[in-house]
Amino acid sequence: MTDGKIDFASNDYLGFAQHPELTVHGNPSLKSGATGSRLISGNSMEAEEAEKTIARFHRAEAALIFNSGYAANVGLCSCIASKDDTFISDELIHASMIDGIRMSFASKLKFKHNDVDDLENKLTKATGNKFVAIESLYSMDGDEAPLKKIIEVCEKHSAQLIVDEAHAVGVFGAHGEGLVNHYQLEDKVFACVYTFGKA
Repeated sequence: MTDGKIDFASNDYLGFAQHPELTVHGNPSLKSGATGSRLISGNSMEAEEAEKTIARFHRAEAALIFNSGYAANVGLCSCIASKDDTFISDELIHASMIDGIRMSFASKLKFKHNDVDDLENKLTKATGNKFVAIESLYSMDGDEAPLKKIIEVCEKHSAQLIVDEAHAVGVFGAHGEGLVNHYQLEDKVFACVYTFGKA
């Protein structure tokens, strides 16, 4: 309850954001927040500045903060392709990418793990806009995707590459930017997903 009113728009169900013992001391700009999604509870300049900083760090045109890596992958993969398009994914991509691809209306194909020849074979069968989904560093086996070779094949077949960098960010790159940055391939990738939780 805030100012005698019940707040149904935020995630502050227990009122902790307004509790005097839990508020942030010494920084007036942090004494209040939306406590919910930006769409419903309001945007902030701090969130926009954080996104600009993240974009600069990763040498990207723009960045969008999601509440989790799972939400980022689902949100991205579920909305970029239409029913006339094709998603081609590595057979070992994270479940969040699988869920997002499943929610899209695009046709779906899988290629053998890190097998560039199989990827190319699948790309020749794909219709519409083509999206390829991979991880740069696979969590289960710890192996790297052959990024340069995958990019060559994607360019040859006019496919857009989406790279989940969850397990490479904080580890690879001059300042922990991930493998895409480490190999200086930022301008060759359609979208990268980075997380704060695993770095």
